[in-house]
Amino acid sequence: MKKALFLAPLVVLAACATSAQGKLRQATYDLASAYHVLANPMPDVMAGKVPGVTLTDDQKAIAKRASQTVFNEISSLEESISSDQTITETAVSAAQTDLASFTACWTGLKQGQTQDACQKIGAN
Repeated sequence: MKKALFLAPLVVLAACATSAQGKLRQATYDLASAYHVLANPMPDVMAGKVPGVTLTDDQKAIAKRASQTVFNEISSLEESISSDQTITETAVSAAQTDLASFTACWTGLKQGQTQDACQKIGAN
């Protein structure tokens, strides 16, 4: 339920753009925002500062790889936008898919489980 409430404003924002490129750019901005909210507590979790959450060294490495993969994809899209280049629906869709995998991965890791999504996203 919390996730649905968080994503609802993003859907509304995406509706503001009128052209295809405008919508893809807005989707990229929404992805970046969602990623940063999700990844924000990572340093504290990695440092063992979050009570009840302990990650092994392997889990930390997986989380870092998965996070970096999504960050790189979003950064690439943002660089294209800032240099006024066309972005593709395929690239935005791939970043959305990887963000969803990272979300599942990170949520599972914080609960002590290494999800299949972690291996898939980290391998990219």
